[in-house]
Amino acid sequence: MAQKSIQVRIDGKLKKQAEKLFASLGLDLPTAIRIYFVQAVLTGGIPFALTEQREERYTKKQLAYIAKLANEAREEKNLSPPFTSADELIKALRS
Repeated sequence: MAQKSIQVRIDGKLKKQAEKLFASLGLDLPTAIRIYFVQAVLTGGIPFALTEQREERYTKKQLAYIAKLANEAREEKNLSPPFTSADELIKALRS
């Protein structure tokens, strides 16, 4: 199939952010755009839900708590012991 080019105007900052994100996923920008086009054709529309944009999904207090839990997990603090069976896990959850 013959390849065709397209041109799109986009904010420079957004382009850099997208390139950084896609690079972290092992993709370049053209490949990511092709994936989007393929998914749009396969699904017969925009391949994700269009929703109202929210400035903050979490409050500062919630973000601080999430960060605290993440740090504890990295430091292996407050973790449950390993379980050898589902029954053992359920027993620990009920206690």
